[in-house]
Amino acid sequence: MQLSGYDFQANLHLFKWQQHNILLDVNSGAIHLLDDMSRAFISRLMEYDGNMDRVIEELKDTYPADDLNDIAGEIIEAWQEGALFSKEDLPLLDLSGLHIKALCLNVAHACNMKCRYCFASQGDFGMEAGIMSLETGKRALDYLMEQSGPISNLEVDFFGGEPLLAADMLKHLVAYGRELERTWNKHINFTLTTNALLITDEIIDFVQAENISVILSLDGRPQINDRHRILNNGAGTYDLILPRIKKMVDSKPKSYYIRGTFTKKNLDFSEDLRHIAELGFDSISLEPAVGEDNGYSIQEEDLGQVLAEYERLTDLLYEYKRAGRKIDFFHYNLDMQKGPCLAKRLSGCGAGMEYLVVTPNGDIYPCHQFVGEKEFLLGNIFNGQLNEQLRSDFAGNHLQNKSECRKCWARYFCGGGCHANAYHTNGDIRKPSQVSCIMHRKRIEGAIFLETMERLTCI
Repeated sequence: MQLSGYDFQANLHLFKWQQHNILLDVNSGAIHLLDDMSRAFISRLMEYDGNMDRVIEELKDTYPADDLNDIAGEIIEAWQEGALFSKEDLPLLDLSGLHIKALCLNVAHACNMKCRYCFASQGDFGMEAGIMSLETGKRALDYLMEQSGPISNLEVDFFGGEPLLAADMLKHLVAYGRELERTWNKHINFTLTTNALLITDEIIDFVQAENISVILSLDGRPQINDRHRILNNGAGTYDLILPRIKKMVDSKPKSYYIRGTFTKKNLDFSEDLRHIAELGFDSISLEPAVGEDNGYSIQEEDLGQVLAEYERLTDLLYEYKRAGRKIDFFHYNLDMQKGPCLAKRLSGCGAGMEYLVVTPNGDIYPCHQFVGEKEFLLGNIFNGQLNEQLRSDFAGNHLQNKSECRKCWARYFCGGGCHANAYHTNGDIRKPSQVSCIMHRKRIEGAIFLETMERLTCI
């Protein structure tokens, strides 16, 4: 067994969660639960460049020699089976040829709320306020059909601002999309992201009839939500939106998430997850406010508290699981058996390639977080001509071209990180935000722990 020269730091991740020692083999995705002796053995093996004889010699005064030899045998067996010390085997891919499969339609550059941390400048993205016309929406769906190639399942997200400000247009647009499905023999999965203020029985019936997924904004505890998610007159929104959110979820839409944002002003965000769960919701997302320091975004000095809070959040999710209730926490949705597809492992979200955003006037951007940044304007939906050089920049912004990311054990779970977050933090889509990377690695550890416990205890 020749391990000398193996990049242990890039290809193995050994960590402890609660009293459990967990080892991830990065390239195969295999997870190993270790006792303390095995942890000591693996730790020394990584330190001594794979020299097993040296490890046994050092540890023989602490552990029985027969047990150490048994561990060595198990390690060799796992290595031979491809579950340990596996090598990176990613082919070189040209991602520039990917077809477009998802559009985010910013149907409203306007909002009926004034969230303090809003990255979209309270809904207009720093641009002229406006509502997307039906003509623009139809042209966007036509464009998606034309550019999707052989892909049969497509995604369209209604976003804003507040998309329900354009509710009447959306009904006509979805009807048009259903016509296109029959013409092109494709299917569109529609998603609506809303602050819930405009949810009515009619909107609920529309969501049900058209099988639309919903993302509903609620930050958690009343005092947390009402500190940031406010009306234009400064009043809180919790009491207004919660009954509407409950009614929507009770109607059993195709799928839903309660989506909250935590900021540096509520670093005890596990309590917001607890509050949302105790309201009866099982699908929850809590996103950190990130990017340049604006008084709300998580900064390096906040990380100690944030990482500790992710441990509390993970333990809370484990408590729910043990009690027979599974909370679907968005950031912990890891399929360790199959994992993401190869393109996603390399490039992450696909912004600028598979995924584009269209504004009310038809302008096209790589993702919703780039809207309003002139240097990232890709084109307009009415001429359909994209800035291919800019699109190529996004296609090339993947793991194979990021030496820093290639050394990170979490690389296949993020594909190199968020382009927009990198840009807004470091001014360069190729330079990931270290604060976001650190938080993401902690979330992955928590997700691996939960999946390991689920397999181990069959909860």
